[in-house]
Amino acid sequence: MHTMPDQNLSPEQVVQLTKAMLSVASVDGIQPAEAALIGQFYESSRNDAMPTTAAFLSDPAARQFDAAGLAGSTAEFADTLVLMCLMTGYADGQLSPEERSHVQAMATALGLDEARFEAHLAQVRDDLVGAISHLPDAGSVAAVVRELSAAD
Repeated sequence: MHTMPDQNLSPEQVVQLTKAMLSVASVDGIQPAEAALIGQFYESSRNDAMPTTAAFLSDPAARQFDAAGLAGSTAEFADTLVLMCLMTGYADGQLSPEERSHVQAMATALGLDEARFEAHLAQVRDDLVGAISHLPDAGSVAAVVRELSAAD
């Protein structure tokens, strides 16, 4: 998926994003696909001074996330956080109403309005459809598109 602009994330931002993603995945129990996405993001973003991926993800403190603490973040970082959290929610194949509500609350805490949140949601959904549209089974692709549209 190509939903986010390129940006250099500080170690603190990587930790904040990872914690936010873990909080979304924890809403209905972390699924293997969600864990894989979160682990891949952290591993590809961390530097040598940061804990290893296994150490960070197994630390109970990594599951403690407070979106209110991110108030005043740049708009670019807020957009990235919301997009990453929506991708995390969809990683297991479905963004549950509880996950959507959780991400929407984060977006609000970060100052994103409803229209911006909906635009991000549509962007992630479109990227998901684009990722599977090359599959030869058009009926299955159409079924996934209907499911994504109905779930939201």
